[in-house]
Amino acid sequence: MINWIKKILGIGPSVPAAVEIVAKAVEATTTPKKVIKPKKAKKVDLNSMKKNELLAYAKTKKIKVSASLKKAELILAIKNG
Repeated sequence: MINWIKKILGIGPSVPAAVEIVAKAVEATTTPKKVIKPKKAKKVDLNSMKKNELLAYAKTKKIKVSASLKKAELILAIKNG
């Protein structure tokens, strides 16, 4: 009966109000987050690149190639990794 009087007079939160506050806090922390998909790698047209561009591209991919290779050999080396 005392809780009922406190509830009517607005003295302190009632038990159901406290339960609602906790339930809202739990719901806010358990909501699922968006799944971030990895970005797709852009396809690179190796045949349209010049020899210097192929050498630079191989360097960025950390593929060891010699500058004395022909363009076709460079492309094969890059594709084979």
